Amino acid sequence: MDRMVKRMYTRKEKTGKIIILFFLVFIILLPALSNADFQKTKVAVLDFQTQGQGFESSDMGKIVAEWLITALVKEGRFEVIERRMLEKIIEEQKLMMSGMLDETSATKIGKLLGVRAIITGSVMKLQDFMEVNARIIDVENASIIAAENVKSSSASKLEELVVKMSDIIMKDFPLEGYVVSREKNKVVIDLGKRAGVKSQMKFMIFKEGKVIKHPKTGEILDVERVQTGIILVENVRDKIADAVIQSETSEGAIQYGQLVKNVLEAKNAAIDNSNQDIKEAVKDKISHIDVNEFPIDESEIKILSPEIKQYIEMLSSSIPSAKREAAKRIYKSYGHVPVVLKLVNNQLLKGFNDKTNDDYYVDAMSWLCNILGASHDSIYKPTLEKVANEASNKKLKKYAEKNLKSL
Repeated sequence: MDRMVKRMYTRKEKTGKIIILFFLVFIILLPALSNADFQKTKVAVLDFQTQGQGFESSDMGKIVAEWLITALVKEGRFEVIERRMLEKIIEEQKLMMSGMLDETSATKIGKLLGVRAIITGSVMKLQDFMEVNARIIDVENASIIAAENVKSSSASKLEELVVKMSDIIMKDFPLEGYVVSREKNKVVIDLGKRAGVKSQMKFMIFKEGKVIKHPKTGEILDVERVQTGIILVENVRDKIADAVIQSETSEGAIQYGQLVKNVLEAKNAAIDNSNQDIKEAVKDKISHIDVNEFPIDESEIKILSPEIKQYIEMLSSSIPSAKREAAKRIYKSYGHVPVVLKLVNNQLLKGFNDKTNDDYYVDAMSWLCNILGASHDSIYKPTLEKVANEASNKKLKKYAEKNLKSL
């Protein structure tokens, strides 16, 4: 009996030592794990489309893309694919280097390049008004992460607008890390120069809250984040940063192991995307200036399927019923194809004030407005604004105004 008791005690003692040893190893390894090298977000930037006149160079789309790449790399948060590698993949896949790449093609290219996101965009110039638009496409699921734009009068240089666009894009890729130590009102986080952290940056601190589970399967869908405070970075080292606590929800609320996420400051207050003066000026200009049609490269049309080519021919038909049928079919199935969108844009510009007494024709033009609106691409905003301002048919005016709200 005594021997059994001794054996049980010995086993418990060994088990206790193993648990203590495991705990010590975990404590030793945790800082090393939290200080793992920060992985920069890998992206590819395509040449930007240009619309309008008065650009300093015919290669302005390529130049704008290079400016954006430089601005993103300077922030230290992104790894941008080299142009030569991007051009090689584009050529192999027989796609266009510039323009608004559709989500499916972006996913295909992105996976070949091993990037998380592809940035496409456009730059528009109408006399003294400029606008830069960008779409960020998630390679993993072929969805649009965000669509951003900046606009200005001629007082701003185009390069300045592109740099400001890079600042806006940053908010779509927030920095996240952890608190690795706290002493009084000072904390250390596991993000440093390698992650693009700079002095005076602010971070929100969160703790894990309620676990959100699926009522049927029990699958964990999300974990609630509860804010515990805000910190301000004072000193940045290679892999870590020292910060001071600015505010705390309660005393001692900020603790070791909590999540940190950078606060996005309003750095671009000078750019007011809702500036009413600019909006009114643009609206006035568009009603007096011919909005340029998009140039169409024949090589873009050659690679389209026979079915799409048929609808494109019908769209150019002089028969209103055929034109309407083509517009409806394109809206339902092919409104995401870049070259088709450009053709739709051009058809609408050419004919929105023709045959306004023919119901079929007006319907066709209205469907073209729907296609541009469904693209959610603000590069087509000038066309819809022109139709909304100048269309003689009230029904068509309403469709243009309605779809403008989608851009």
